[in-house]
Amino acid sequence: MRLLSILLVVLLAMFGIGLGLTVMWNSSAGLASTGASMPAILGGKPQGHVYCCAAGEPSDVNPFTCYDPLGRRLVLAYTHDTLLDRDPKTAELRPALAEEFEVSADGSTCTFTVREGVVFADGTPVTMADVLFGWELAKAGHLQLGYIGQGFQRVAKVDSLDDRRFRVHFKDRHFAGLAAVGLGWIVAKKEFFVGRVQRALDGNEAMPAVDSERFATLLGQVNEECGPGTGPYSLRNDPGGERNWRRRQELLLTRNERSWRRSLRPGTWNFGSMRILCRDQAGAQNALLRGEVDWFSGPQLDQLLASQAKLASNYQKFVYDYPELGCYRIIWNCTKKPFDDGRVRRAMGMLVNRAEVEKVFAGSARPATAHAKIGSRAYPDVEPLPFDPQGARKLLRDAGFDPATGKPLRMTLLTYQGHEPTRRVVELFAGAAKQAGIELEVHARESSGVVAEKKRNQWHGLLQLQYFEAWGDPHRFLHSLGLENEGKWSHPEADRLATVARLELDADRRADLWRELHELAHREQPVTLIVHPLASMLFNKNIEDCTPGPLGLKPNHAWVAPEHQRK
Repeated sequence: MRLLSILLVVLLAMFGIGLGLTVMWNSSAGLASTGASMPAILGGKPQGHVYCCAAGEPSDVNPFTCYDPLGRRLVLAYTHDTLLDRDPKTAELRPALAEEFEVSADGSTCTFTVREGVVFADGTPVTMADVLFGWELAKAGHLQLGYIGQGFQRVAKVDSLDDRRFRVHFKDRHFAGLAAVGLGWIVAKKEFFVGRVQRALDGNEAMPAVDSERFATLLGQVNEECGPGTGPYSLRNDPGGERNWRRRQELLLTRNERSWRRSLRPGTWNFGSMRILCRDQAGAQNALLRGEVDWFSGPQLDQLLASQAKLASNYQKFVYDYPELGCYRIIWNCTKKPFDDGRVRRAMGMLVNRAEVEKVFAGSARPATAHAKIGSRAYPDVEPLPFDPQGARKLLRDAGFDPATGKPLRMTLLTYQGHEPTRRVVELFAGAAKQAGIELEVHARESSGVVAEKKRNQWHGLLQLQYFEAWGDPHRFLHSLGLENEGKWSHPEADRLATVARLELDADRRADLWRELHELAHREQPVTLIVHPLASMLFNKNIEDCTPGPLGLKPNHAWVAPEHQRK
């Protein structure tokens, strides 16, 4: 499975996990903003407003291959639906594209019933072939699946019962199996992607079967189109037709008036369109100062408000947490010597000055020692490694690295460019590395560049912001086969604990197993955990019905009065 890690640059977008896009005071032409006619009022709320943010540019929006949080949270979350979702006000699991779901008495299967009459954004009906297309690809085993693959990992087989019902057989017992499958199972238009594969064929090449390796290879090259979905918005980016994605400039999601969500829940998804301005941190702040964005996340927000009277009158500050907000971490590539040596990894952990990093986040971060939420039963009672460059130098000397003897440790740190807190964390680490006698080379890249370097395996450390599972399972980070164990760390006891915990249905016993796992990882240091950030952002005061809830800041019910709307 391709493991496109959670990007640091997504901090521009992460604190509004699903917040999208808009301009408040200024007006510019931009891309075409709407498709079909939009009602003025729906569910008693005014419709309209181009919701705008400034963030990094997605590297992939293919619903089957996307492992990019920008693509997932700022595009696919609005264009495509999953079988189930969570109520933004209660966080409870609820029906989405599947209007009903029934788990068998023994928990081994779940029968889903797809909503009747649902159509894609282009008006074509959703068929069972579309619903099962992702499983068809997963079962074939050739395509490097993205986030969608996490749910399919829990599936043993699927029975199609009729044109609206299908039964999923779970692979094994899993305390969150229903959530993993239901929240991860994206439905996309099969005909669209088959057509894109056909378009990419060479000359007179015959159309490959959907379950073939050739089909998977060609499908994996489709990364700038997501096709028509059933979500409340749509991305039109046909190379031969309408294009609402101008690379390195902006991406526009237009309103899908055929969305079942608005008819089922009038008064939701009220914005006219959503725009992403592709900007680095400096560009995002400039957009904020010009009034071109609805939300902005960055350091030193209080100072920014104090120095800009106009910002204070138009934006409010939110600081909050939510279950998926994880931690900054540096993954160590255990396939590359000497990072297979625990002494070297421990030395790296002693080069992180967490007290200074907390200052970078202006107090909205706390030191991290586990892939878990602080205060949870699973969080271990351990202290972070001390900041001690000289102690780290001694450990490296014991491991055979000493610049005094002409053998310094030479390493490459890979990270994402464009975000000021990231730059400061790297700067602090680089200074400490120099004190420890390390010759450090930093590669700060755009998302596509990071992906390319990871594929070449020419990195020793990868600095990133890591999101968690909403249900708290650290398996994908710490099991040897975990989807986001990108350093390929392997430990038999870690594998045992991660596996047994998934099978444990008692929440307290499961949390105790996770705590053991986190304690083991703390001793072995396959990753250096840095801080748990809080979501901290400036948000447009003109947006109503949008405040932090149990899932973060969600725009499902948000609306803007006509006199304040961005047209």
